[in-house]
Order: sequence, then structure tokens, then C-alpha cells
Amino acid sequence: MTATQESVNSSYVQFVRGYPFPGSVWFKKKVLEEVMDYNPRSGDIIVSSYPKTGTTWLQYIVLQIISKGESFPNSEDMEKVFPYMERTGVEVLNSLKPPRTYMHHIPYNLMQKNEKAKVLYIYRRPEDTLVSYYHFSRNIRGSFMDFDQYFENFLSGNVGYGRYFEHILLYHKHKDDKNLLMISYEKLHANKKEEILRIARFLGEEYFNDIAANESILNKIIKQTSFDHMKSNISVAIPKVINGDKGPEVKLTEIDFFRKGIVGDGKNLLSLEQLKSLKDVARSVLEGTEIYREWMEK
Repeated sequence: MTATQESVNSSYVQFVRGYPFPGSVWFKKKVLEEVMDYNPRSGDIIVSSYPKTGTTWLQYIVLQIISKGESFPNSEDMEKVFPYMERTGVEVLNSLKPPRTYMHHIPYNLMQKNEKAKVLYIYRRPEDTLVSYYHFSRNIRGSFMDFDQYFENFLSGNVGYGRYFEHILLYHKHKDDKNLLMISYEKLHANKKEEILRIARFLGEEYFNDIAANESILNKIIKQTSFDHMKSNISVAIPKVINGDKGPEVKLTEIDFFRKGIVGDGKNLLSLEQLKSLKDVARSVLEGTEIYREWMEK
């Protein structure tokens, strides 16, 4: 079951070229279409993901690797050095110096391709992704949101960026492409050193050699991309519609972006029945993949 235009509350989701995107003040139809039509340049480094799967974490890891542990921008400057394309548009990319770094949440089949651009795709256990996406969505809307209803929307794809499992599957089908690296949030969480080195090697032997030969740089990267360090040193503000004296207006509002950053927290909010439903849908889409086997091991 997937989302249809008639089944979604239009204030939360908008359809562009038949695909559901978040229906918030962040996202403009023209910009989304420009992003989908954008052709990456050779040498570009692109982080792609479904929302709330570790995207920001991976962005900082990439920046730390290519800068030898020096680049650690605040959230405002992050938009300038590692733009979120759906929010900034494509023009900002023209001001970036190579290697250009940017990110998006758009499905594989809706993006233009360049085999000489590197794409890193991070994925996370579905129950943790769901719960994190729920808290984030409730936070940015500034209103009560029924969790059980959100669960049903997530399961059917009636949320921004559609259903999670198909989003993963589209990228997984290209896991053997030389310019695509699949990254497990759980493996990165459990084996930071090994996974950071794997990411560095994918980005280029020069990056791998720089940090593999200098343990102090590697340790610095591990420390600065830890959850506690990022939560303490990065504040995130987003545009929200505020009802003021002169009516609704958009203002930047700081939110608690880094909530917990742990593995397994999703099970605490889901019922046994919901966990089973989530597992059943995951099996129907991803059974036979190593991703599904990873999830079923725990």
C-alpha cells in the first residue's frame, strides 16, 4: 500500500510529480522540481537518506574526513557548506568549491545520475526511524499529533518522502555501483572507527590515508561526531509558521533536533502489534536483502 493524493492531509504532504513531499513552508514545488532535474557534477559528494536516519551525523562525518577534523560548522553555516537541496535550492551549489558536498532525501529513481559523483546512503532500523520522524514532525508543527495515526501514515507512506521501505529498496538495488556506499546507522553506531575508515576509503584513498596514518585525527573525528558533542555544540533552527498579532508569519525557531541518538529506542513507544505490523511490511518489501537480515538479527 502506498500514498495517494486523496489519502493524505494536504497541509502535511504535497505531491510533486506524483510523489509525496513534506507540505511545510520549507518546501516549494518549483525548488523540488529543480532539485529532481539537477545533474550532479563529477567529483560531487552527495549524502542521501530518508529523514531521521542519521543524515546530519553522516554530513558531519564526511566534512570531518575531507577536512582532516577541522570543519565543524554550526547549523546556519552548514547550509552554506553542505546544503540541504530541497530547502536551499540548487543555485547555492554554484558557490561551493570542490569537492562540493550536499544532501537530499529524494528517492533514487527521481534523481539525475552521474557515475563520477559519489553518493552515500544511510539507513536505520524502521522502528527507530519512525519514532524519530514522529517526534521531529510533531516538533516542527508545534501541535499535538496522534502517534497511532502517525504510525498508520508511516506504514502506508502517507508522510513526506513516502514509505520508508521502498525508499531504501531503490538505493539497495544499486548497492554494487562503484559510486554508491550503503551505510547502516547501527553499524556506524557500534563500530565508529571501522565505519569512518570505510567511508573515508570510499571518498578517496587520499582521505583514507590521511586519517588512517594519523590516529590523532581519527580520534578527533570520532569525538567531534559523537552524539554528545554534536548535541552540545550544534543548535538547529527551522522556519515555523507562528500566529502573531498581524496573522500567520514564518519565523526561525530553535528546536531540540538531537533527541537521543541511540539504537533501539523505537521499541519503547510501539506496541507489540505495531512492531509486528512494521516487521511484516519490512519483510514484504525487503526480504532477501542483507538489510532485512540485519534488522531481524536483533
